[in-house]
Amino acid sequence: MATTDPKRAALVRALMERDLYEMLGVPRDAGDQEILAAIARRTEWVEETPMRHADREAEMHWLAWAERALVDEPEIRAEYDAALDRKAAAEARAVESRQRVRKLRQARDELAKREAGRAVLVTEEPTKKAASPRKKKDVEAPAGAGPAVVEVDVEVTEVVEVAQTDAGTVFTDVTETVVAVTTDDGAVEVTDTIEVTEAVIPADAGEQA
Repeated sequence: MATTDPKRAALVRALMERDLYEMLGVPRDAGDQEILAAIARRTEWVEETPMRHADREAEMHWLAWAERALVDEPEIRAEYDAALDRKAAAEARAVESRQRVRKLRQARDELAKREAGRAVLVTEEPTKKAASPRKKKDVEAPAGAGPAVVEVDVEVTEVVEVAQTDAGTVFTDVTETVVAVTTDDGAVEVTDTIEVTEAVIPADAGEQA
């Protein structure tokens, strides 16, 4: 459920700049005492480690936020965990999309190599004396050249999903491109790629305007 408290929503968005669990070195299911102990260790480290005053102040602010978000206010922790899950899912989709694009490019490169292998260079020997034109011999494709491409069909499907989340309105644009290559022997080779883009309109965008 999306939060109705704009201040809490703004805090959750600010917390998304950093993984608090990773910062403290604790698992996502850590209990309050384990988190408080990790905060104490991190605080001691910050106080004893040489660093600029501004950096030290920033770290102390993050530790205060971590205690409030992960221990003091369970509602914030639940919303923060949900936001982390959505971020991880979006990153996974992006990785999958890049992998599909890489495979599609590899398939296109392989197809280009196969097409280049089918090319046959034909040269005519010079005639020693004038003669009537001779019938040219049919040049056959070399063995193993493979079937020739007779048709390439490209289909693009775009789906836009709109969802209300804690961070605001999320627009997810999923574009799938399917390339079907048909050869003269009837074989069909299909490759596809999915591209995912996501845009977020903050929940308090209207208020700020």
